[in-house]
Amino acid sequence: MDELPDISTLRDTEAELAAQWIYQEWARFESAETWAQNRRDIADALDPAVRVPKFFGARLGGELAGIASIVPHDLPTRPDLGPWLANVLVLPAWRRRGIGGALVKYVMDYAAPLQTSIYLYTFDQVELYQRLGWQTLEQDRYVDRPITLMRYPPG
Repeated sequence: MDELPDISTLRDTEAELAAQWIYQEWARFESAETWAQNRRDIADALDPAVRVPKFFGARLGGELAGIASIVPHDLPTRPDLGPWLANVLVLPAWRRRGIGGALVKYVMDYAAPLQTSIYLYTFDQVELYQRLGWQTLEQDRYVDRPITLMRYPPG
């Protein structure tokens, strides 16, 4: 990666943009209830006193290039698990520069003091998460697509 991104909590001024990205990438395929929960998580995360949910932004040259979050629930079919690494998204112009991996590591470090496993599901990024130490738990389907459910740290 040429330049390291500046990663920190999502700023109030970035929240609506992040919500638009999440809707376009995933939420438009999900239920209205799931999208409403996404919006609540974004709003709640802006409160400095709240630990989870929390959203993070990766910036290059002051421009938001990607986002990631830790949320209490992410997979409606698995309400028994949580918290979740979610909403890992890097804009196409910034991909293949290590920003996604940097965001994931940032959330993993943020979650470490919680002293609990964190979970994720992915449609297509299993190798990235395995390289970062995540363990595959199971294969399943969600929104009519195959997913891989993963955990960190491995149990």
